[in-house]
Amino acid sequence: RGSGRTIGRVTVQQHDSALAMADGLTSCWAKEQGVELIQRFGGIFEPEDEKLYALENLALSPSQEIILDSALQEIEQAKTSSLARKRLPIRMPSRRATAGCYGRILAEANAGRLEGVIAEIGLAEKAAADDVNQQRVNLLLLLRNLSTFNQGVWSLEGELIEDTGIQDFGALYGEAFQ
Repeated sequence: RGSGRTIGRVTVQQHDSALAMADGLTSCWAKEQGVELIQRFGGIFEPEDEKLYALENLALSPSQEIILDSALQEIEQAKTSSLARKRLPIRMPSRRATAGCYGRILAEANAGRLEGVIAEIGLAEKAAADDVNQQRVNLLLLLRNLSTFNQGVWSLEGELIEDTGIQDFGALYGEAFQ
């Protein structure tokens, strides 16, 4: 038969194929969820109660790490775009511009330059480039802050620039592409 060892009525080969397909679907779903997450929380039109509900669901989700990793990957990929690398003087309705706002804030948080600025983000700790767990925590703290901040990630970034006085705010994000 060439179908491999049987587990009940399903062969091991069929079982492994089903798991591989499910993993592919999970990663595709997680990517969509990660992208939607940063867009929803970064925008100005999402109601606060819906953002709080989404944050609660994320906290309870067994896929939390995969979704946060997907969001971090989306933010990382956006830094090659000119819309994402530098803060624009006006809010742009662009996925890459929004991801760039996240990227610049997270670059500062991961560098340890936002300690004590805003209560939630002030808890963010310095994260090494290979410390994915701390980067996830910093993103989650940023999302928690944005869940009750109705002016969007672009405005939050502006407030952080003003509050910190950091002249080169976010320069670490995408610096290799500038």
